[in-house]
Amino acid sequence: MTLRPILGLAALLCSTSVLAQSITPQMLRDHVAVLASDAYEGREPGTAGGDRAEAYVLQAFADAGLQPGAPDGRWRQEVAMADHRAGTISATVRQGGRSTSLSPEQIAGLGLSSTTAIQRAPLVFVGRGDPAQMQGTKLNGAVAVVIGGTAPEAPQVPAADRNAALLAAGAVGVLLIAPPTAPWTDVAHSYDSATIAGTPRRPDFSGVVPASLAETLLGRSAADLRKAAIAPDFRPFRAKATIDIAATGTTRRYTTANIVGMIPGAQRSNEAVLLSAHWDHIGICRPEGAPDRICNGAADNASGTAILIEVAKILAKGPRPARSIYFVATTAEEKGLLGADAYAAAIADTPLKVVANLNIDTAAIVPTGMPVAMVGRGLHPQIDAIVDATARSIGRKVDTDTEANIMIQRQDGWAFGKRGIPAVMATGSVSDMKRLFAYLDGPYHKPNDDLAHIDLSGAAEDADLHVALARALADPARYPAN
Repeated sequence: MTLRPILGLAALLCSTSVLAQSITPQMLRDHVAVLASDAYEGREPGTAGGDRAEAYVLQAFADAGLQPGAPDGRWRQEVAMADHRAGTISATVRQGGRSTSLSPEQIAGLGLSSTTAIQRAPLVFVGRGDPAQMQGTKLNGAVAVVIGGTAPEAPQVPAADRNAALLAAGAVGVLLIAPPTAPWTDVAHSYDSATIAGTPRRPDFSGVVPASLAETLLGRSAADLRKAAIAPDFRPFRAKATIDIAATGTTRRYTTANIVGMIPGAQRSNEAVLLSAHWDHIGICRPEGAPDRICNGAADNASGTAILIEVAKILAKGPRPARSIYFVATTAEEKGLLGADAYAAAIADTPLKVVANLNIDTAAIVPTGMPVAMVGRGLHPQIDAIVDATARSIGRKVDTDTEANIMIQRQDGWAFGKRGIPAVMATGSVSDMKRLFAYLDGPYHKPNDDLAHIDLSGAAEDADLHVALARALADPARYPAN
């Protein structure tokens, strides 16, 4: 580690401390009020509401004074998608001479084909579906069973990474055991799937069953399976039962887009600091007849998109940075980080070198005054030091523990980090795990994640932090990026 530039940074920042916010909660609220309105229908990619969100962000980037920054020189980096929607489904679990037929209230799912027929497939429990824990596991012709849910001691594995590993191991299907607290109607209705068109890196069938079916499938309770799945020495095991699945579905192909703007660097234009936030959410998330059908996604992630826009405004009006600064509003994060993954893949073969990614997600769940914590702390010591010094220079406390790293694979930064790009998320929202999980177990992906139920005071502090962080990381003297 190069200490002299970092120590110099701390001294410089402390001597120029600016305690007053330049980005206010109202500035962010103005954007969230639009993006999380019912008119945007939850911002699902490939829908009218998603198209409105893309257009809004593109215009906001242009108004901020950014230049188009997609790999082909335009504002939009298009991402071809295929949504596979469920039709009918039936399933039978067989063990010995007994068979148990599952009703629609006990299984939901869909295949990549219009019809799916799986017969006498072995059931193999793969825990959380962690690729590292499945190394060497052969799943030829099997249906893999994964335990679902969120808890501090049980980090989730990104669906895209899990499904690619299951496909590589030979699985023909994957069944998620839903958390016991998840309402079945919500789980079943929302169980759609999406892949980037032409690259279906997942087993043909993907489905979900309630926690009460764990014994029927695997001979053990969901609680027991969950405990086994988070053990360090977990290894997949084969159940005694097999399963038959017959399903139908439809496929809708469409094009969505990452919206990319940039400020060209004055000295090292091919080196870039990348700020990202996903603009999408899960759309209409309740069945016909429900009193509120729209998951507006105010905190997740209209708040992060609002921060991205306001930070772009300030940086575009300021002195030109030595390195370029890119702003990427990603699509399809809710479908498995697909937009960020498409962008990271697209720039891999270009001269652009991203020296740091600052991802912004779900910033509106804590009030003002929260310490700055990091997703990714400990992985990039130079960036850790810059985040800490910068936060303290603007009057923020710093939370230096690493408990927020449980979220590394659950946000767009993972798409960059797994390709060797230093990626962190610095925010007050992950400094208190009880608050974070109260949100995840509460309004997350539900209709009450709306403008009336969020606090943007902490988000405004995070916005100011990102202005300062982008400037620091775009300066080679402060951040050599060795």
